[in-house]
Amino acid sequence: MSKRPIVKTGMGATGKYFERAEFDSVWPFQFMVSVIGLFLVLFEGSLGQWTLFYGATPLLSLIFVYYIALHFEHILPIVAAVLMGLLSDLLFSDIIGARALGFMFVIFVLQYRRQRLLQGDFLEIWTDFSIVTSIVLLFQFTMFSAINLAVPSTTPILFQLGSTLIFFPIGYVVLFSITALLHRARVSR
Repeated sequence: MSKRPIVKTGMGATGKYFERAEFDSVWPFQFMVSVIGLFLVLFEGSLGQWTLFYGATPLLSLIFVYYIALHFEHILPIVAAVLMGLLSDLLFSDIIGARALGFMFVIFVLQYRRQRLLQGDFLEIWTDFSIVTSIVLLFQFTMFSAINLAVPSTTPILFQLGSTLIFFPIGYVVLFSITALLHRARVSR
Protein backbone atom coordinates (compact mmCIF):
# COMPACT_ATOMS: atom_id res chain seq x y z
CA MET A 1 0.00 0.00 0.00
CA SER A 2 1.46 3.34 -1.03
CA LYS A 3 1.17 6.37 1.14
CA ARG A 4 -0.20 9.54 -0.36
CA PRO A 5 1.27 12.83 0.72
CA ILE A 6 -0.95 14.90 2.91
CA VAL A 7 -2.07 18.05 1.11
CA LYS A 8 -3.22 20.89 3.30
CA THR A 9 -6.01 23.05 2.01
CA GLY A 10 -6.82 26.56 3.06
CA MET A 11 -4.46 29.33 4.03
CA GLY A 12 -1.50 27.56 5.50
CA ALA A 13 2.01 28.91 5.82
CA THR A 14 2.53 28.40 2.11
CA GLY A 15 -0.76 29.93 0.98
CA LYS A 16 -1.21 33.06 -1.08
CA TYR A 17 -1.63 35.18 2.02
CA PHE A 18 1.99 34.71 3.01
CA GLU A 19 3.59 35.18 -0.43
CA ARG A 20 5.71 38.22 -1.11
CA ALA A 21 3.99 41.25 -2.50
CA GLU A 22 4.93 42.21 -6.03
CA PHE A 23 6.39 45.69 -5.80
CA ASP A 24 8.03 45.73 -9.21
CA SER A 25 4.81 45.69 -11.19
CA VAL A 26 4.81 47.15 -14.70
CA TRP A 27 1.25 48.46 -14.45
CA PRO A 28 2.16 51.95 -13.17
CA PHE A 29 4.74 52.30 -15.94
CA GLN A 30 2.28 51.05 -18.56
CA PHE A 31 -0.30 53.57 -17.36
CA MET A 32 2.26 56.39 -17.35
CA VAL A 33 3.48 55.53 -20.86
CA SER A 34 -0.11 55.30 -22.10
CA VAL A 35 -0.98 58.73 -20.70
CA ILE A 36 2.22 60.26 -22.11
CA GLY A 37 1.42 58.69 -25.50
CA LEU A 38 -2.11 60.13 -25.49
CA PHE A 39 -0.78 63.60 -24.59
CA LEU A 40 1.79 63.26 -27.36
CA VAL A 41 -1.02 62.55 -29.83
CA LEU A 42 -2.78 65.71 -28.63
CA PHE A 43 0.46 67.68 -29.03
CA GLU A 44 0.88 66.21 -32.51
CA GLY A 45 -2.63 67.40 -33.32
CA SER A 46 -1.82 70.89 -32.08
CA LEU A 47 1.17 71.05 -34.43
CA GLY A 48 -1.35 71.01 -37.27
CA GLN A 49 -2.29 74.56 -36.32
CA TRP A 50 1.16 75.83 -37.30
CA THR A 51 1.46 76.98 -40.88
CA LEU A 52 4.57 74.87 -41.42
CA PHE A 53 2.77 71.63 -40.54
CA TYR A 54 -0.70 72.56 -41.77
CA GLY A 55 -0.80 69.89 -44.48
CA ALA A 56 0.78 67.06 -42.55
CA THR A 57 2.25 66.90 -39.07
CA PRO A 58 5.27 64.73 -38.27
CA LEU A 59 4.36 61.41 -36.68
CA LEU A 60 5.77 62.08 -33.22
CA SER A 61 3.53 59.43 -31.72
CA LEU A 62 5.01 56.85 -34.10
CA ILE A 63 8.51 57.85 -32.94
CA PHE A 64 7.36 57.39 -29.34
CA VAL A 65 5.76 53.99 -30.03
CA TYR A 66 8.85 52.84 -31.91
CA TYR A 67 11.24 53.91 -29.14
CA ILE A 68 9.20 52.40 -26.32
CA ALA A 69 8.58 49.16 -28.23
CA LEU A 70 12.29 48.90 -29.05
CA HIS A 71 13.79 49.56 -25.63
CA PHE A 72 10.98 48.52 -23.25
CA GLU A 73 9.14 45.55 -24.69
CA HIS A 74 6.56 45.10 -21.91
CA ILE A 75 5.89 48.74 -21.04
CA LEU A 76 3.67 49.66 -24.01
CA PRO A 77 0.54 47.51 -24.09
CA ILE A 78 -1.24 46.94 -27.38
CA VAL A 79 -4.37 48.57 -25.93
CA ALA A 80 -2.48 51.83 -25.37
CA ALA A 81 -1.15 51.78 -28.94
CA VAL A 82 -4.67 51.16 -30.27
CA LEU A 83 -6.08 54.02 -28.16
CA MET A 84 -3.31 56.34 -29.35
CA GLY A 85 -4.05 55.36 -32.95
CA LEU A 86 -7.80 55.81 -32.58
CA LEU A 87 -7.37 59.21 -30.91
CA SER A 88 -5.07 60.39 -33.69
CA ASP A 89 -7.48 59.05 -36.32
CA LEU A 90 -10.28 61.05 -34.73
CA LEU A 91 -8.14 64.19 -34.42
CA PHE A 92 -6.83 64.10 -37.98
CA SER A 93 -10.07 62.89 -39.61
CA ASP A 94 -8.34 59.79 -40.91
CA ILE A 95 -9.85 56.40 -41.52
CA ILE A 96 -10.78 55.02 -38.13
CA GLY A 97 -8.31 52.33 -37.17
CA ALA A 98 -5.69 52.91 -39.89
CA ARG A 99 -3.13 54.49 -37.58
CA ALA A 100 -4.02 52.06 -34.79
CA LEU A 101 -3.20 49.20 -37.16
CA GLY A 102 0.02 50.99 -38.07
CA PHE A 103 1.03 51.25 -34.40
CA MET A 104 0.24 47.57 -33.85
CA PHE A 105 2.32 46.74 -36.94
CA VAL A 106 5.27 48.63 -35.45
CA ILE A 107 4.99 46.73 -32.17
CA PHE A 108 4.77 43.36 -33.90
CA VAL A 109 7.70 44.10 -36.22
CA LEU A 110 9.86 45.16 -33.30
CA GLN A 111 9.09 41.95 -31.44
CA TYR A 112 11.00 40.10 -34.15
CA ARG A 113 13.72 42.66 -34.88
CA ARG A 114 14.48 43.99 -31.37
CA GLN A 115 17.60 41.94 -30.64
CA ARG A 116 19.24 42.72 -33.95
CA LEU A 117 18.47 46.43 -33.72
CA LEU A 118 19.70 46.74 -30.15
CA GLN A 119 23.00 45.14 -31.14
CA GLY A 120 23.41 47.40 -34.17
CA ASP A 121 24.24 51.05 -34.44
CA PHE A 122 21.92 54.05 -34.68
CA LEU A 123 22.04 54.12 -38.48
CA GLU A 124 20.49 50.64 -38.59
CA ILE A 125 17.75 51.75 -36.18
CA TRP A 126 17.08 54.86 -38.27
CA THR A 127 16.94 52.81 -41.48
CA ASP A 128 14.52 50.34 -39.89
CA PHE A 129 12.37 53.22 -38.64
CA SER A 130 12.37 54.72 -42.14
CA ILE A 131 11.15 51.46 -43.66
CA VAL A 132 8.50 50.96 -40.99
CA THR A 133 7.27 54.54 -41.33
CA SER A 134 7.11 54.22 -45.12
CA ILE A 135 5.07 51.02 -44.81
CA VAL A 136 2.68 52.63 -42.31
CA LEU A 137 2.14 55.68 -44.54
CA LEU A 138 1.78 53.50 -47.64
CA PHE A 139 -0.84 51.44 -45.82
CA GLN A 140 -2.76 54.58 -44.84
CA PHE A 141 -2.46 55.92 -48.40
CA THR A 142 -3.77 52.63 -49.83
CA MET A 143 -6.66 52.45 -47.36
CA PHE A 144 -7.66 56.07 -48.04
CA SER A 145 -7.50 55.50 -51.80
CA ALA A 146 -9.53 52.30 -51.62
CA ILE A 147 -12.26 53.71 -49.39
CA ASN A 148 -12.64 57.08 -51.14
CA LEU A 149 -12.03 55.73 -54.66
CA ALA A 150 -9.65 58.62 -55.28
CA VAL A 151 -5.91 59.02 -55.06
CA PRO A 152 -4.98 61.82 -52.64
CA SER A 153 -2.14 64.22 -53.21
CA THR A 154 1.21 62.64 -52.43
CA THR A 155 2.97 65.91 -51.52
CA PRO A 156 1.62 66.09 -47.93
CA ILE A 157 2.36 62.39 -47.43
CA LEU A 158 5.94 62.79 -48.60
CA PHE A 159 6.30 65.92 -46.44
CA GLN A 160 4.97 63.98 -43.45
CA LEU A 161 7.39 61.13 -44.15
CA GLY A 162 10.34 63.52 -44.52
CA SER A 163 9.55 65.57 -41.43
CA THR A 164 9.06 62.40 -39.38
CA LEU A 165 12.40 61.03 -40.53
CA ILE A 166 14.10 64.35 -39.72
CA PHE A 167 12.53 64.47 -36.23
CA PHE A 168 13.39 60.83 -35.44
CA PRO A 169 17.00 61.43 -34.27
CA ILE A 170 15.89 64.39 -32.17
CA GLY A 171 13.02 62.45 -30.60
CA TYR A 172 15.20 59.40 -30.08
CA VAL A 173 17.88 61.39 -28.25
CA VAL A 174 15.29 63.23 -26.12
CA LEU A 175 13.55 59.98 -25.16
CA PHE A 176 16.88 58.28 -24.49
CA SER A 177 17.98 61.18 -22.26
CA ILE A 178 14.72 61.13 -20.29
CA THR A 179 15.02 57.37 -19.88
CA ALA A 180 18.61 57.65 -18.64
CA LEU A 181 17.64 60.43 -16.23
CA LEU A 182 14.73 58.40 -14.80
CA HIS A 183 16.95 55.33 -14.50
CA ARG A 184 19.63 57.32 -12.69
CA ALA A 185 17.03 58.77 -10.30
CA ARG A 186 15.61 55.31 -9.63
CA VAL A 187 19.01 53.78 -8.94
CA SER A 188 20.13 56.58 -6.61
CA ARG A 189 17.13 56.13 -4.31
